Amino acid sequence: MTVIVNYLIRVGDATSQWLNVVLLLSQNPNESISGRAYRMQNVWLWNKIRISIDWLASPLEADHCKKAYDADVSKAAKLMRNQRL
Repeated sequence: MTVIVNYLIRVGDATSQWLNVVLLLSQNPNESISGRAYRMQNVWLWNKIRISIDWLASPLEADHCKKAYDADVSKAAKLMRNQRL
């Protein structure tokens, strides 16, 4: 069951990144919509998006957008470490 859940999480993350680039015209293909909403929460519209996403995710986890942002940063740091030869 854990394999399936992990797979679905990866698909959801990839879908969010794709939608962030295609529909929301992001310059960063490795950033999720939730992570972007947290990062840009000082912009009125993005703060409303963050609040909405956090509310929708609240039955599953608290502070979803912050956790997504932290995961995006962690993945970027790991990628940078792996690029050092």
